[in-house]
Amino acid sequence: MNARTQATEAPGLHRRLMQYDPVLGYRFAPGLKLRIPHEGGGYLVKTNRDGFRCEHQVTPRKNRAHRILVFGDSYTAGDGVSNGKRYADVLEEQLPDTEVLNFGLSGSGTDQQYLIFQQYAGKIEYDAVVISVLVENIQRNVLKERGWADRAGEAIRVPKPWFELSAGGDGLTLTGQPVAQPYKPDQPDAPQRGIASLRSSLRKMVNKMGPDFKDLCQRLTKFQPLPEYGSASNDGWKLMQAILQKWVSEIPVPAVIAVMPVYQYVEETASYKDIRQRFDELAQSIDVPVHHVLDDMLRHPAGTRRQLRFRMDCHFTPVAHKLIGQALANVVAPLLKVDATRDANPASPAVQETGDARQATRTDDIGNEGMAAVRASPSKGLST
Repeated sequence: MNARTQATEAPGLHRRLMQYDPVLGYRFAPGLKLRIPHEGGGYLVKTNRDGFRCEHQVTPRKNRAHRILVFGDSYTAGDGVSNGKRYADVLEEQLPDTEVLNFGLSGSGTDQQYLIFQQYAGKIEYDAVVISVLVENIQRNVLKERGWADRAGEAIRVPKPWFELSAGGDGLTLTGQPVAQPYKPDQPDAPQRGIASLRSSLRKMVNKMGPDFKDLCQRLTKFQPLPEYGSASNDGWKLMQAILQKWVSEIPVPAVIAVMPVYQYVEETASYKDIRQRFDELAQSIDVPVHHVLDDMLRHPAGTRRQLRFRMDCHFTPVAHKLIGQALANVVAPLLKVDATRDANPASPAVQETGDARQATRTDDIGNEGMAAVRASPSKGLST
């Protein structure tokens, strides 16, 4: 599968939720308050005046004793989950006198998230930083644009900025700014041929059989969605590593890198060993701890873990957000030198609610207005 294929989104209505941004490529439109139809029954999206799904405005002065900045993609912005129920919201609830600014941007790479930090961090007060790295971002960082859909469902290309490693591999060069406007391609992507065409056909066939059959196929074939982590010399990993090293070198307060798994690792249909090795090697080269969110999830039985994502949508359910928020509270609390409100242990209340996750989502988030958020690479079941 080539980069252009990986970058193609399932039909979504990008332009209703997002607006063009010359620095990032796009961001959420400011001042949104709408319900998004979803398999869980619908969810509420609210954005602040800076265009982030954050319950607080981004003010120069913090409004509580502590302020945490959280960066990430759709797993942090909370696709599929209402404002107030995402892990950043739970994190805020767990820490005394603390506000959390959620800078999550759906569909973004670690490169764009770093640019958000650069854009805001020098202008505001904060006491700690959480960099949430969805493991799939290793693929996004190398892209120059992604495929989305306009209001009519027609294909558009959405450019993004990107970093390139210097010839010696010891520096980063930012390229692609100001970011070009989204555009409609003159012609569709060239059809795939040979093995690539066969793989594409097989993926489509498996997807048509439904999520349960797809899960079974991945388990039987030991499908590895992110082979880029298999070598420390892989170009995608070298770029990811360089971005994170540069980013943490600019953070003047305590920070943590929270590694977010995709569902194949949570449900153990693929090995996480190489990812763990790469990020643990990174941790040895920087003065910032790395926390594997997967470890918090693996404490629970397989039946519970399957309910940490939606049936069709691969994003985290409200139960997963609660589990992650409670676990991260125990990681972040020492950075602030405070005590978390509750201990996130294997008997966490979040897990006891798992059986009611889908019903709870329907009850709390029913709504028919709004437009669907953009979704991710259907071929791999990954995220926006």
